[in-house]
Amino acid sequence: MNAKIELIKEIYQLQDDDLKKRKEALQKIEPYVNEIMDKFYEKLLQKEEFTKFIPVERIPELKRKQIKFVAQLLSKPFDEELYNKIAKVAIAHYHIRLDPILLSYGYHLLSELILELSQKEPAILPYLKLIIKYLKVSEEIMKEEYFSQKTLAESPYRANDLFIAVNSLHMAYIRCKSSFEALKVDKEAKELFEKSLEELKEYKDVLEEAGFHLATIKRFCTQFSNEPNEKNLGALKNAIIKPLNNINVTAYLSLTSSLATMRAMTDIIYTRAITNDKALTIETIQHNMYKLLSQNYGWAIEALEFLESEPEEGYDIVKYISFKESVFFLCIKARDVVNKLYIVEGIDLLAETMKLTLYIKNKE
Repeated sequence: MNAKIELIKEIYQLQDDDLKKRKEALQKIEPYVNEIMDKFYEKLLQKEEFTKFIPVERIPELKRKQIKFVAQLLSKPFDEELYNKIAKVAIAHYHIRLDPILLSYGYHLLSELILELSQKEPAILPYLKLIIKYLKVSEEIMKEEYFSQKTLAESPYRANDLFIAVNSLHMAYIRCKSSFEALKVDKEAKELFEKSLEELKEYKDVLEEAGFHLATIKRFCTQFSNEPNEKNLGALKNAIIKPLNNINVTAYLSLTSSLATMRAMTDIIYTRAITNDKALTIETIQHNMYKLLSQNYGWAIEALEFLESEPEEGYDIVKYISFKESVFFLCIKARDVVNKLYIVEGIDLLAETMKLTLYIKNKE
């Protein structure tokens, strides 16, 4: 990232000591900012292409955000932090499917409106040129990040992101499920769940395609934290579980899980994926099992536990597993999905492969 920033500085002749001048430039245009933004949105809405992206009722909010963005551009050092702020805006524009040419037109229009101030105050022209230069830099960064996002989205590997994202989301919920269902706010569980939601932001678009809305899930999580009752728990669970009952999503995930299982089994057999730790303990084995099952069937697992004694009921799969002098039971309950029978068979096959690998390890 630092190398990229240095190249941008060289291309646009950005100076490390121009921050003071940028802040002065911001002060020079401050009296005119609201007027500029009024004209900016007025002119944008004259173009039919922009109307679907700019709801009239949101214009005051959009103005505030635009003013804040320009202020940051002119008052912050040009470093990785500022680059990432610009990139974040680019990704937001990508997600609303704003055409890059419209993005460029917006920058062009804003630059024109700023330059017009020189007619009122000719003395501030050097400051206006500096602002426009940084707007141009911002535009180039946004276009680059926009197309990077587009390339990623169109990559053949992007389809697998849905599988990874749904697994991660559902297993995050499973890890916190016991505290949620006890209608208790476990601080550690809450932080873990919220951290998982943050990590899923990069998959926001593919998750929404499948009906998972991170903002909604986060809102219900907050509601439950403030008022841990059945109603709020139901809303949170529904936001996560309901999309998984979509037959098309489930069918896709089932197919992907099957392919992932075959790869995982090969990995277990040939590289001993669950037994290759130098200091192999029951804890590391269980951790590796949990990780492997989560990665391949996280979306389909309702409960996954390691018990010291065999449970009488409540699980679809129970595996007796021994390692050295220790014994434990791998217990898995699958979610009620339309093709549960096949899902359970796939999970069972993966679990049996892990069990067999441990058996062979014991014999060595």
